[in-house]
Amino acid sequence: MTSAANDANTGSGKGGGDKLPLMTCVGWGAGTLAVAALFNSVNVLLLRYLVDYVGIGAALAGSLMALSKLYDALIDPIVGSFSDRSKSRHGRRRPFVLAGGVMLAVSALILFNVPTGLTATAAVIYTIIGLLFYSTAYAVFSVPYMAMPAEMTSDYHERSRLISFRVYAVGLASLVATFIGPVLIARGGGGQTGHTMMSLFVAALAIAGTLFCFRTTASAPFHYGSDHVRLGLVEKMKLLAGNKPFVLLLVIKLLQLTALAVTQAAMPFLFKQILHFTDTMLGLYFLVFYSSMMLSQQLWVRLGRKAGKRKIYLIASGVYALMYVSWYFVETGEPLYLTFGRAVGLGVTAGAVLLFGQSLLPDTMEWDYRRTGMRREGMLSAVYTIVEKLAYAIGAGLTGLLLGASGYIKATSGTAVVQPQSAIDAIYFLASIGPMILLGLSCVALKYYDLSEDKLSGAPAD
Repeated sequence: MTSAANDANTGSGKGGGDKLPLMTCVGWGAGTLAVAALFNSVNVLLLRYLVDYVGIGAALAGSLMALSKLYDALIDPIVGSFSDRSKSRHGRRRPFVLAGGVMLAVSALILFNVPTGLTATAAVIYTIIGLLFYSTAYAVFSVPYMAMPAEMTSDYHERSRLISFRVYAVGLASLVATFIGPVLIARGGGGQTGHTMMSLFVAALAIAGTLFCFRTTASAPFHYGSDHVRLGLVEKMKLLAGNKPFVLLLVIKLLQLTALAVTQAAMPFLFKQILHFTDTMLGLYFLVFYSSMMLSQQLWVRLGRKAGKRKIYLIASGVYALMYVSWYFVETGEPLYLTFGRAVGLGVTAGAVLLFGQSLLPDTMEWDYRRTGMRREGMLSAVYTIVEKLAYAIGAGLTGLLLGASGYIKATSGTAVVQPQSAIDAIYFLASIGPMILLGLSCVALKYYDLSEDKLSGAPAD
């Protein structure tokens, strides 16, 4: 750790200077490979795996995924508080990132390898244990990891640059998980063997990303400051509620990530039941989607620097919402160019939504420090992560419950089943109208977000 690690971060926050080394940005962003590969595998493939291969009912499987997130509400603030107070020769956050990444790799192997021959009850118990372990691993990794950008730079636009490397990694890891994953599943025969092959690949990627991140951030210019204000958890949470930009960001992310979670969980059902595409075609769709997301990053960084983060974020979110409506008109036999055209448009706009949504988080952390004089990035990251997990819990739970209520017929070992029209209608709603409504509401909340570069730079550092 450099000597700067012990200095307070009292930069102005105004753009200019404070540029991070390229390898620091690449290394920190690579850490996302550990969490995003499994995160997307769980959100895109786990519900269908549990329903169509393990034989757990859609409503029950979705509820288990949702209820496991309640556990996160307990452990995220604990992890955040521990990482805020942590002191080691490896830094405040990095040891948590290392441990969490290894745990995420183990989680991949647990979740997608439910032992065959279990009774229905035993399969449910095994799934619950796997989901709780995964939730713990996610918290240990993500809460400290997302606190790091605010400690690495005080520059308003440099944070966007740093976060763009995370979005690159999100795209790469998601591409690998959702393109190579389905291909491996299909190559393995579409059953348990295929899911085992996929989980081994995801686990290896998690380990590689974690180790690279840990090694390359060893010399990062962390600025921890000195938290001279000592308050209890309740008092700290009350102060957080007074951080209006942070509260609005939570609302925006809850709505947007719930929309994304719903569509990710619904997409495999739409491709299988409506388009009648194979898992390989599903993988190709995500290949185009995430490639478009990655290729658009430099464009969004430049536009955000020129026109302002909030303005570009708002426009991109509105377009993103409108594009989801197009899934309502899809039908069997649709030309492939339309399907992959959607993938390009949604991927590009999703790139802006992810970039600006995440780059606003360290801005609100810096605002919190300037308001209170407390360095508690771990606590804010914990609350943000709770909202993130809550969104995906709602998304998975809503998808499972709506499919169950619509009469979706579960299967085992991937057996083909003819679904009732009510289930088909539910899939259409989950892939189009539902996400559009949620994203539209997020645009309303974003209109009230007012933490601009000038406002942040004008706030005195305590």
